[in-house]
Amino acid sequence: MQTFLAVIAWLDAMRADLYSVTGIMALLWAASEVMIAYPERPMQALRTGGAWLLMTANALFACLVLAAALALIPGSTSVWMALGVGLSWQAMLRGGINVQVPIPSTAGASEGLGVPLNELYSRLQSFCVGQIQRQLIGDRISLMEQAIARLDLSDLGRLARLVTATMAESPAEAEQYIQKIESDARLSDERREILLISLILDNGGAEILRKRAKEQRQSQN
Repeated sequence: MQTFLAVIAWLDAMRADLYSVTGIMALLWAASEVMIAYPERPMQALRTGGAWLLMTANALFACLVLAAALALIPGSTSVWMALGVGLSWQAMLRGGINVQVPIPSTAGASEGLGVPLNELYSRLQSFCVGQIQRQLIGDRISLMEQAIARLDLSDLGRLARLVTATMAESPAEAEQYIQKIESDARLSDERREILLISLILDNGGAEILRKRAKEQRQSQN
């Protein structure tokens, strides 16, 4: 019990409530960036490790900015300060905050090297985006392999027509494309399947395709 009370007292002294508000706002900001970057697969993108790394980094960076603000501005410990930092720390970041890194010189003294925080964050962001893209590509390939293994050409053609009829910008052109795939004798069956699956995925039919492949697998067992 004493340990629990000590933890509560420590959190109260550290103003965990303020850091929670700032961290949550920064996390939501990063989540919105991921969803805007991948409008066709927002939830799938948010489930990737790269997205969680980006959101966690945003929360940590924002909490560091809050810690600096609380130290530099006495009496600023308020929820409004925490909320403001969580919402605007990206603007502060782009304003050119530098991190001073001490580097020993030949004379034995230490010299400070200014590292732009926005550049560090930009590199981290690029790394996270690369991780998100790689995982999304891997998930797409995995789903294509499942669909090829479980569904035949007639199933894929029907799904492609259903998806493009409701999701495609030009259903008539999509229908012509599907007919061309089905009638082109130069294409192997596997190539036809890949093209039809790609058409379904490109028009937002990933969940429908996954569900149909799962149903087919259960019926075969």
